[in-house]
Amino acid sequence: MRKGLPNPPGWYAAAVGPRTTDKVLYLTFDDGPSRYTARLLTALRRHHAHATFFVAGGPADSNPGEIRRMHRDGHAIGNHTWWHPRLTDVSTKRVRKELITTGRAVGRSMGPCMRPPYGLIDARVARTSISLGFQPVLWTAHIEDWAPHSSRWTVQRLRRITKPGAVILMHDTHAQTVSAVRKMLPEWRDRGYRLKVVPACA
Repeated sequence: MRKGLPNPPGWYAAAVGPRTTDKVLYLTFDDGPSRYTARLLTALRRHHAHATFFVAGGPADSNPGEIRRMHRDGHAIGNHTWWHPRLTDVSTKRVRKELITTGRAVGRSMGPCMRPPYGLIDARVARTSISLGFQPVLWTAHIEDWAPHSSRWTVQRLRRITKPGAVILMHDTHAQTVSAVRKMLPEWRDRGYRLKVVPACA
């Protein structure tokens, strides 16, 4: 629960992801596309897996081919703002501009969801986002790939946090993350997990 939200409002319950006992995983990737995204997309396609990409406006605008490929391969594309600001610290006007500009850069491929940078969100930001058609989506687990962990460490971490219904936060801007996911894809398949897009983003 984020600080300052004593009772979980509807948008917060929706943001943390669906609760289920089914063996389904929701892989989510923030901040891309990057030079590593193509390798990730190839691996996902090979294993018939789907993910949700929360793209930043600048990289999305610079890599329209990757955006088209994400959409063509059946992945969901969410809004991760243009400049990656702390939305709770900026004006409502700035929140709107960040989301609208990124939405325009992605175009019709953009899904009806967003992820606030750093996971920082409050009722004001949530209301603003939802008014623009973007449901906030957070996560239930992460792999700390903002720190310089090895691919081996990351694989072990992914094994520990693999649970039915997990919404896993990752970044397709890190080589070790992409390598770890590529190694885990056949293992997830063998364990009976289905990798699907976040329902709120479909």
